[in-house]
Amino acid sequence: MTITHDPLASIADAAIEHMNHEHADALLAYARSLAGLNWAEHALVERIDATGLDLRVSGAGRTQFARVPFGAALTDPAQLRPTLVALAERARISVVAPEFIAAPPPERDADSAARLLNVLATRRSFGLKDLAPDPIDLSLVEQLLEAANWAPSHGKTEPWRFVVYSGAARQIIGDAFGTAFRLINQSEGTNSAGERAQRERVWQAPVWIALGMRPDPKMPAWEELIAFGSAVQNMHLMASTLGLAAKWTSGACALHLHVAEAVGFAQRRSYSAFSTSAGPPSPGPTVAAARSPPRCAG
Repeated sequence: MTITHDPLASIADAAIEHMNHEHADALLAYARSLAGLNWAEHALVERIDATGLDLRVSGAGRTQFARVPFGAALTDPAQLRPTLVALAERARISVVAPEFIAAPPPERDADSAARLLNVLATRRSFGLKDLAPDPIDLSLVEQLLEAANWAPSHGKTEPWRFVVYSGAARQIIGDAFGTAFRLINQSEGTNSAGERAQRERVWQAPVWIALGMRPDPKMPAWEELIAFGSAVQNMHLMASTLGLAAKWTSGACALHLHVAEAVGFAQRRSYSAFSTSAGPPSPGPTVAAARSPPRCAG
């Protein structure tokens, strides 16, 4: 996207000074995690514009410049702070890890089987109205992502991608939902009740996770989609086990291309843009459910 006038020009210098003096840890996380420079020891912002920031990264006896994109171009100075917060959260969740993570030893006994069946049978989906707005510890979110990462995938392609939003960073997806609603319902004009509702709904859950998929072109598309769905199911099972509520949201606004671009999926060739909210369920009775008995063909 070409920017003819940078909407951040009036605040860029102050933002650069603030980030360099007050948020050295976040900048180092940007360099190591988002720019992939795991050798980084220091990072400074050289430039900020509507589409991203430029870092000067040093460490291991060398210096390198790196670009960290925002995803969707910013259109207002007020968007900068929540965007930087979201980048920091992404960097924290996506810290460069070892190439492989060893699985724990298996527990195969009757008690483990009973506990697993209980987790499977008691998982529920909770709407936004059923969530408590209280913040949750992001270490719990890390457990959700780790559970997702143990899903099976043919060829170990691991096509799932996640971006976590909490706190002020939720404004990013709120704005994206609102814009998507306006693009879908152009006859309703700007700042309609529906657009405002889409912008405000994100504050009903303390954490939102954007779900994306980057399928391997060498694999059948349906296999990559099943692997992606398995990862999200793992995430929801772990949420239920931790006493959190979650729901896969896939309405027209959540699936809109504008939202995919806002969370950075479209530019990275990810082909799904779903969002799920996770938070502690409001006090109330357990939701009962039933299933038909297993059916065998034959």
